[in-house]
Amino acid sequence: MKFLSIIFFFIVLTPTQLLTSQDYLTKPKGCIRNLEPEEIKQHEKSGGYYNEFWNYHIALDNGSEIYLNYSISHFGGVRDAVTGARLSLLNWYGKNYKAAREYDLDKLVFDEETYRFFLNPERGIWYEGKLPDRHKVHYKTNKNGIQFDINLDFKDIEPGFTWGSGLFKMGENDLAGMYTQIPSSKIEGFIALDYDTVYVSGTATMTQIHQTNVGTRLFEKSFRYIKRTNNGYLGGYFLIPKDSKTEIVGYAYEKKNGSVILKKPISIKYLETKKYKEEKISSRIEICYINTACDIIEVTAISEKITMLDELGGLKKIFAKRFLGGDIIELRGSAMLNKNQPVYYSLTILD
Repeated sequence: MKFLSIIFFFIVLTPTQLLTSQDYLTKPKGCIRNLEPEEIKQHEKSGGYYNEFWNYHIALDNGSEIYLNYSISHFGGVRDAVTGARLSLLNWYGKNYKAAREYDLDKLVFDEETYRFFLNPERGIWYEGKLPDRHKVHYKTNKNGIQFDINLDFKDIEPGFTWGSGLFKMGENDLAGMYTQIPSSKIEGFIALDYDTVYVSGTATMTQIHQTNVGTRLFEKSFRYIKRTNNGYLGGYFLIPKDSKTEIVGYAYEKKNGSVILKKPISIKYLETKKYKEEKISSRIEICYINTACDIIEVTAISEKITMLDELGGLKKIFAKRFLGGDIIELRGSAMLNKNQPVYYSLTILD
């Protein structure tokens, strides 16, 4: 069961169930709402399989990318609750690197003064800072013989937001909360691999998600896109419930000429399918919104494929696949939004 806390985030199951009523999903009420600083804290546990994630995407000026997430996962009595941290460093001098760590939940420390979320005070993996005034991430560990040391300061942080309460209710019992904590920010800092230190700059985003159940039991698939523009930023994060595939958890957004528009989805269509890195995916998708024009997202390239259970072997891998419903795969690359906006793009599928 090692690393299950980390892979809970990759929320995909095969489409084997029949569609249910449109009433399955209850969306948040109201419009866009700015987040309060304390909303970045871990939420109160609800349900035996409660999990929560803080998901960063960082685009460096040198062409590299960082995907980083911190997590809290409960296993409903299957095993002890844990925190996790998972890093992917893409195109770092032509190579991709990954590292993952997991700690018992009782090691977690959240400092109310500094807003430091410390997975384990004996280890160097944390984020800190009260948004939107300041923020910093740190990831220091040794994995597979490589010493990682990443230290990034966030600058010019745009205020975070969500749709009303941010809570989506599925059926009678399950909830998913989504919060765009950092819609856009500049970053400065350093990345050191095996003590070879490079000073970097770029841009970053971070979305916080919590769920009252294992993601693979709630959702069929998920995908997201982001971009910093000349006038602001744009992005979208969507999760498709497995028990009602015509409905959507999540939202899109765009800041243009000083104003942020929240785009509330009402329908989704899968227009084309293609194969990337031996995986068949929905490569062209149409999403329509309330009182806003539809978007078409078309995948243009997939640069990385990660199989979440690669690091498990033997009985552990078999047990994990049964528990999660399959081997979860993350695909990362680029897409075109409405034929004229190149965006960073990632999605999940299940093998």
